[in-house]
Amino acid sequence: MIPQRILMKFFDFHIQGRDHDSSLRLLLEASRLGYQGGVLVYPSERYPDLKSDLESLRENPELQDFEIARGVMINASDPRDMRRSVNKFRKKADVIYVSGGNLKVNRAACESRRVDVLSAPYTSRRDPGINHVLAREAARNNVAVELPLADVIGSWLKVRARVLEQFREILKLHRKFGFPLLLTSRASSIYDLRTPGDIMNLAECFGMESSEAEESLTSTPASILEDSGNRHLLIAEGVRLLPES
Repeated sequence: MIPQRILMKFFDFHIQGRDHDSSLRLLLEASRLGYQGGVLVYPSERYPDLKSDLESLRENPELQDFEIARGVMINASDPRDMRRSVNKFRKKADVIYVSGGNLKVNRAACESRRVDVLSAPYTSRRDPGINHVLAREAARNNVAVELPLADVIGSWLKVRARVLEQFREILKLHRKFGFPLLLTSRASSIYDLRTPGDIMNLAECFGMESSEAEESLTSTPASILEDSGNRHLLIAEGVRLLPES
């Protein structure tokens, strides 16, 4: 799994990996912009490629002080498909992401103690993709909701206004129920990356306080990574598998 936790400040929790060279460029740029770590996220069908890429990236002397975690993005057609994929990758990945949008999948992700992150639950929707019921479940199961800033930066005016409103609604639910909230770049090129300060300033556009934005880039990522190693042991509330001795 990932190396011993280091004291870090800022973490970009969603950098889209494609291959070794493009991932290297993204990670080097993230380091230059002021991050101390990042999650390299591959789609589930390409996740086996990440193992060899990651070994080489971690050996790169320019990234010795940059912590790299392994993430897998699960695109599920229904809750059963999601649970099957989560079980497949839970012991392999540091962070399990579920791509949001389908309301049934959104609910299944919020109800699962083996999911780390529900990504962009509002995708292809006019509502935020979660309500009070799902927000309560996400808080109970410690499932983070990801707000990728790429959906704001890369959208046209009308779409951008809708996404910002969806972000505001999710922020209200976060404040009321306390589920973890993440701000990420979801960068696929170096031009998608932003400094932590830029991301915090952008978060003010949908009502986030600076302390909330900083937490979503620092302590929340650190907490998720700290807890992820035990996720595969969690079966249900109050029930944990004992690790093999």
